[in-house]
Amino acid sequence: MVKKEKPVKPKAKQPYYKVKKAEDTSDYEEVSQDDDSDVETPNIASALVPTGGALLDDGFEDLDEEESFIAKQNQAANKKRKKSGGFQSMGLSYPIYKAILHKGFKVPTPIQRKTVPIIMEGKDVVGMARTGSGKTAAFLIPLLEKLKSHSAKVGARAIVLSPSRELAMQTQKVAKELGKYTDLRSCIIVGGDNMEDQFQMLAANPDIIIATPGRLLHLIVEMEYDLKSVEYIVFDEADRLFEMGFSVQLHEILSRLPASRQTLLFSATLPKLLVDFAKAGLQSPTLVRLDADTKISKDLEMAFFSIKHEEKEASLLLLLRDVIKTQKITSALKYTDKKFKIEDLHQTIIFVSTKHHVEYLNAILTKAGYAVSYIYGSLDQTARKIQINDFRLGKTSILVVTDVAARGIDIPVLENVINYDFVDSSKVFIHRVGRVARAGRRGWAYSLVTNEELPYLLDLQLFLDRQLLIGQKESTSVDYTQSLVIGSLPRNLLEISLEWIQNVLHDDLNISALLQVSKNGYKLYCKSRPSAAPESYKRAKDVISTPGFSDIHPILREAAGDEEQERLNMINKISGFRPHETIFEIGNRGTKKASEAAIIMKKRRTIVDNVIEAKKADVAKSRMNQELAVPAKKKVDEVNEDELVQIFDTPKKSKKSFRDEEYYMSYTQTDANTEKGYSMTQPGSFAEQAQSAVLDLQGDERDTMQAKKNQLRWDSKKKNFVRGSGIGADNKKLITTENGTKLPASYKSGSFLDWQKKNRVHMPRIGEQEVSGGKFANKRFKHNKITTPKKLDPLSVNYEKKLQKRKKDPEESTQQGHKRRVGTNVKGELKSVDQIRKQRELKEKRRQKTGRHNKGGGKAKKGKGRK
Repeated sequence: MVKKEKPVKPKAKQPYYKVKKAEDTSDYEEVSQDDDSDVETPNIASALVPTGGALLDDGFEDLDEEESFIAKQNQAANKKRKKSGGFQSMGLSYPIYKAILHKGFKVPTPIQRKTVPIIMEGKDVVGMARTGSGKTAAFLIPLLEKLKSHSAKVGARAIVLSPSRELAMQTQKVAKELGKYTDLRSCIIVGGDNMEDQFQMLAANPDIIIATPGRLLHLIVEMEYDLKSVEYIVFDEADRLFEMGFSVQLHEILSRLPASRQTLLFSATLPKLLVDFAKAGLQSPTLVRLDADTKISKDLEMAFFSIKHEEKEASLLLLLRDVIKTQKITSALKYTDKKFKIEDLHQTIIFVSTKHHVEYLNAILTKAGYAVSYIYGSLDQTARKIQINDFRLGKTSILVVTDVAARGIDIPVLENVINYDFVDSSKVFIHRVGRVARAGRRGWAYSLVTNEELPYLLDLQLFLDRQLLIGQKESTSVDYTQSLVIGSLPRNLLEISLEWIQNVLHDDLNISALLQVSKNGYKLYCKSRPSAAPESYKRAKDVISTPGFSDIHPILREAAGDEEQERLNMINKISGFRPHETIFEIGNRGTKKASEAAIIMKKRRTIVDNVIEAKKADVAKSRMNQELAVPAKKKVDEVNEDELVQIFDTPKKSKKSFRDEEYYMSYTQTDANTEKGYSMTQPGSFAEQAQSAVLDLQGDERDTMQAKKNQLRWDSKKKNFVRGSGIGADNKKLITTENGTKLPASYKSGSFLDWQKKNRVHMPRIGEQEVSGGKFANKRFKHNKITTPKKLDPLSVNYEKKLQKRKKDPEESTQQGHKRRVGTNVKGELKSVDQIRKQRELKEKRRQKTGRHNKGGGKAKKGKGRK
């Protein structure tokens, strides 16, 4: 019998599309994880025909219009039914959708579900979501979908700006993974890398540029690189980019972009008012703010420890040893070994204020036996890559950083964050603790808080709208994800670390010198950081005077033991002791021997005793009402008074305030504390506020303008009066761009022209077709220029030797008077006679040594081995 062959279905190289009307994609519902089987497979030919049945070239006069029409038809064909919330319903092309599935993304996150359809419609978007919510993919997926494939026209079509090098490298990695099935080219431009390599990257005609603002502007000015072809620009961590540090660079970059571009702003901390981003050139933007109430992950647990400033190092060692239990390096195996890897997953990142603290803590923790990596802003770029890679690979368990790594860095196994120096801004705290508890994983954030930093903690409490718990006795009843619990560290454990640090500082002069430098840096840091709210300073005094403020933190109460708690109670009683008599009344009992001062104090006591007792009663009553906690505002899901009356028939309580909650209108917004924390213009000192309020008028005559230039001003660095505005002082030459921005002359040093001459590379203009292959920057050239040798100087020291050498080899000499070496790095393929003879001799020696005389393929006979 002849078996009938089953018909083989042809495999589709790309997804099939079905023409249907465009649907509103603004409303999505989350679907189950197994959505992949629901992809429809209609006929692909129908997707290329318009709804009305007309051909594509009918009515089109331009090829670009045809391409845009086909793109819209494909996007509409890709959209599934409205109730689906998967990636397959977003109208993505097959290469992008395949890369998303390969990356492991099944269901889009809320920020992706909200922003991707809006971005694909071409609208400007300002997006905010908490850390670890998938914002990077939210702007990269529509970016890759919009560009689709590499363009033969010269010019970058998309720019992604990041505030730090590490974040830019992470974005580049995600862009490569999501664009692996496309031919799109991307490059990363960050400071610290070789400029010639970056010239080569831009000469290779990339479609996507991922960069930091400073180095990108440097290359734009140096290469005279045109940005007219840019269609899509993203400001990642936009609030950090638009702060004062990048104002000059962004102002110049934005002035070179076309007005028709699509602008996207993303961050975890964005203010509601978009006035701060006016310079970005947003056109009717859509604001998407998710998790504005939660702000931080629901899986993040927080603990705050009240310490003294002099005991910070000891407190850090206590946390690593007794709370986190970080593994130390044994003497047998060092972390420099290739096979070394931390076995446990208790990796910790420590945030400090200055780079001097980074160097100091790196020395202390290394001395203590921990595997440590460190990063700060001025560290060499190669060293930064090595340090962050060691931490990612698990070779080190601790990463000591400044706030340069607080934004965007995603380390999969990171579990703990320690704020060694507490934050001066609630927004920075959100980004710091956002490094942990990402993508559904749990994490801990530990903060060391001194009395001087306590007002910033109270600002954070108002910003997060969480309850501040003081003096908690039971650790099991505390929810560390919803409350801010503060307590002290046990002295018996702390004194062990204190004694060890004192011995190290006494024995190691290098570490003691680093300590002094870090102290000087911290003084300058305290002068420059913004101040907390005035109300927080008043509340901080009340919190410090609370009886339970010095109690041991619930996390460490079991490790400390009951004896330590009794010892702490005794110390609190001694510190709270107040004698009944003043120094003037001691030994002056009675009226006969009483001095004049004692009599005055007794009279004063009778007057002020009532006032003191009344004040004590008020303080005790307020503490009782607060239940040793600063209350948070009422939540939406709390029951109201009417529901309690209906259920329990409780008597109606009298009003505690003059406000009628039904009609009262407050003079402040309900989310005023939140918006204050998100604000990018933090109020600083009085001098800074006064400077921003000054209205300075420009003169309209030559004499007044010249007088303003010659005006004397005080230079704080030179400690002297100087003339002019200070621009261009200290022999720093400046250049003026077409926009009028003054930049350092080093931005236009001519290094790109030298690189072009050296490599014989011609850069086509923006909009022209790239050369064949598109890799004109990677060509290799052979230099055949021959010049006559330079005449030797008879008065030089080695004149005779150089002259004799030139007489011996006149053909091989060059201008410098020494032999020209050709192909020194190339290994010769043909062996000389001497090399062959030597190789044969070595082979014969090996044969005699091993005794392998049998040149046949069989085994040697017994007894014929080595003698």
